[in-house]
Formats: sequence, C-alpha cells, structure tokens
Amino acid sequence: MKKLFLLLFIPLLSFGQFEKSIKLKVAVIQNFVQKGEEGEKMYWQTKGQITFGIVNYTDEQNPIFRDLFISQYREIVPIYNKMNETSNEDDSALFIQILIRQEEDYRKLLTEEQLQKYFAALAEFEKSNPEANDSYTSLFFSENLLKEYKERFY
Repeated sequence: MKKLFLLLFIPLLSFGQFEKSIKLKVAVIQNFVQKGEEGEKMYWQTKGQITFGIVNYTDEQNPIFRDLFISQYREIVPIYNKMNETSNEDDSALFIQILIRQEEDYRKLLTEEQLQKYFAALAEFEKSNPEANDSYTSLFFSENLLKEYKERFY
C-alpha cells in the first residue's frame, strides 16, 4: 500500500529532498503503526528525544510536548490508515496537510530562543549532515522543506 501511495504523488513531485521526505514521513508513521499499541508511546518518545537535544525543553515543557506528540499520533494514525485503504489522492493530501499543521503546532509551543536553535540545527543538518537530516525530516520540517510542502499542498 505504501508504494501505491507514493505512486500517487510521483506526478506531483520533483525528484530530490521533497520526494525523499514524503517517503520518510510515510515510512516512519508506518513503522509506529506496525508496533500496535506500543507505537503511540514510541512515537512521542522518539519525537521528544530527537528534539530535546536541540531545544532543551524545560521541566514545565516536558509534559506539554509529550501531550502534543501523543495527540498528534492519535490524529495522524486514522488518516494514515484511511489513506492506505483508499489510495485516494485527497486522503493522501490530507495526510500531508495534517503533518504541516502539526509542525506549526509544535513550533508555536517553542520559545523564541528554542525556535531559533531548532531552525539553525535543521538548516545545518540539511546542508551538511544527510543522515541526521533524514532522521529529523521523517518527523519534522526544516524551514525550506516546510515552505515547499505548503506551496505544493495549500
């Protein structure tokens, strides 16, 4: 099913980082969904751990981000499942639009200092660390990537 989803987008995509990022985002959600009930916990822990080192959440922020990541997972899984069942282009576009909104929701909770650290780290990964960039791109968006997604899906 994942391959069918990706084939729906090929006419819309230019090859490169954008296409790769869609594959990574679908694959990471698929990986968590395949874990069953444990997938939700793994999802929020992974999102929290990979960003904590960059933005250094405060003790007060930790439960806020945990709750955000849990709610994001609960929101995206039914959309992911429907997208896989229907292979409908509208369902696939909704999946991407939800990911965009979830990124924006995450950013709104960061302090200005944390947001600048986040932008700088993701920009550096994008420029000079392909492995780290792939890891972050599977769950988050650099400024450049978010802009490209918005241009294509809104």
